[in-house]
Amino acid sequence: MPIDSGEYKSRIGLDSLYIAEVTQDEAAGYTAGTPQYLAPAAEAGQEPTQNTVTQYADDASFDVMSSEGETAITLTVTNIPLQILALITGRVYDAVNGLLYDDGGVAPYFALMFRSLKSNGSYRYYAFLKGRFNVPSEAATTKGETPEPQTLEITYSAIKTIFEWDLSDSVTDGVKRIIGDEDAAGFDPTGWFAAVPEPLFVASS
Repeated sequence: MPIDSGEYKSRIGLDSLYIAEVTQDEAAGYTAGTPQYLAPAAEAGQEPTQNTVTQYADDASFDVMSSEGETAITLTVTNIPLQILALITGRVYDAVNGLLYDDGGVAPYFALMFRSLKSNGSYRYYAFLKGRFNVPSEAATTKGETPEPQTLEITYSAIKTIFEWDLSDSVTDGVKRIIGDEDAAGFDPTGWFAAVPEPLFVASS
């Protein structure tokens, strides 16, 4: 399949940060709720955990074995409404009084989606199918002569799904991340944020 020259373009933007609660992930199936907007995004850094071991035999390197664990996505946003913050971190939100109660609850699993603008005007789309949010880091400073907007930093730990999809004629596996370039042949981003994207492979006849 030919590669479009636009696929080599640098990424220069970030927007459309969406989440959806994962309500089922087991051998029998994967289900996620309707995506909702999380917050205005400033940065999204991705750092996979990778472990590599070299095996030695006969006084020489014999084999290299590697494995990939979770991917930590560090999101910098302007702010997150307390109601949404309580939802993604497993805390309690009192809607009557507008208060978040930090009771140390357990965060549920969420899918995470966003896109990054490239220099040619096309987008690269990302979807992480399962992960948990940590309680965010935040700071406040006194107001001075020059405004210093304070952002909020929150980490999302993405893992592979338990449910396994057919990914090719010979590979069936769980999925951690789906990526698509808008200018790549065959990719259609329509509905990317309306429902959590899932693998679309069709077996050859």
